[in-house]
Amino acid sequence: MNIATKKLLFYWATSFILATIFYYILWMIMPRHNVFAALFRMFLYHWEYPISFIAIPCFFYGILATIFAKTFLSQTIAKQILLTLVIITLTIFLSSPFGGMLWHYYDMKAGYFPSNWILKMIKNGFVQGLEIGWLIILLSVPYNILGAITCYFLTKKGSELFSSQ
Repeated sequence: MNIATKKLLFYWATSFILATIFYYILWMIMPRHNVFAALFRMFLYHWEYPISFIAIPCFFYGILATIFAKTFLSQTIAKQILLTLVIITLTIFLSSPFGGMLWHYYDMKAGYFPSNWILKMIKNGFVQGLEIGWLIILLSVPYNILGAITCYFLTKKGSELFSSQ
């Protein structure tokens, strides 16, 4: 296994495990177990199936952290924090369309699948994910704050672990 694959697996698996643990810790202590935000009259598939919605940004974070790991390590702390914000922003931008598609898949699963369901899921999910996915993430306090802090320290740790290889 090459170094890029090891980095990707490290970042993806570790972020996914930590994000899932943080989700369930917050789920136990948050009022009415509302870890993720929701818009008014929104079907709450991301509450019903949180793990699948957590996996998407963790995957994209893994790709981005792998790409930026070498650069991250050579920066000052201020620039590391700025690079972390770039990674978070790109992760949200890349994840939102896929989260929207997943939401549409669960919506069709709860009702019916039209004859052109894949095209509908891709088209509507992509657009709606970009329109509101970022807002759901922004409003999901304190989960998003824990995620941002974890992103910094996990990117730093991974950069250090793989710097000699």
